[in-house]
Amino acid sequence: MTVSIFGQSSGSEQAIGESLKLLEEAKTVEDMQSVVNRFERIAMTETDRWEPMYYYAFAQINLSFREQDDEMKDKLLKNAEMSINKALELNGDKSELHTLQGFLYQAMLSADPGLAMTYSQKAAEFFGKALYENPENPRAMYLMGMNIRYTPEGFGGGCANALPKFMAAKALFEKESGKQGLMPRWGSMSNSEAIAGCNGEK
Repeated sequence: MTVSIFGQSSGSEQAIGESLKLLEEAKTVEDMQSVVNRFERIAMTETDRWEPMYYYAFAQINLSFREQDDEMKDKLLKNAEMSINKALELNGDKSELHTLQGFLYQAMLSADPGLAMTYSQKAAEFFGKALYENPENPRAMYLMGMNIRYTPEGFGGGCANALPKFMAAKALFEKESGKQGLMPRWGSMSNSEAIAGCNGEK
């Protein structure tokens, strides 16, 4: 995380890089909450940049999957959505932010399975928007595959239909392997795990 995308190296960039490493290493809800707090402080300081808002939302969405308290989970996701909207207002990368919005709906689905069909459709809509903005966004392709994987087979879901998306995402992840700076790069390992999982179901 040493190459600046802001024109020159900055303390905020270093802080984001350090926080991303802590997020990757987080083992507990408390660890992840600490990282969320770090990103919140960065976002409150760097109010003219979209990247801190993006990662603040990303950290909250990830925490929501582990949070057991429904009220706290709902609060995290609402805050994440506000952060995504703020990042869009700051002219952030639309493909990455639409991908994050779709990921948010997948988290909402996890929080409220009773609305699975509604949230799944909304997630798919945003992944489609993300790929329209950038057809080579591997995160959008991977998460679209996840959406398909956990859709009932009677509605076009399941691993057989999801695997081509995962394989396409794998190729896209390989293409961006040399990407530098703070642009999003997450998802490759999870995509590989999804491929292995689907191959194991054959």
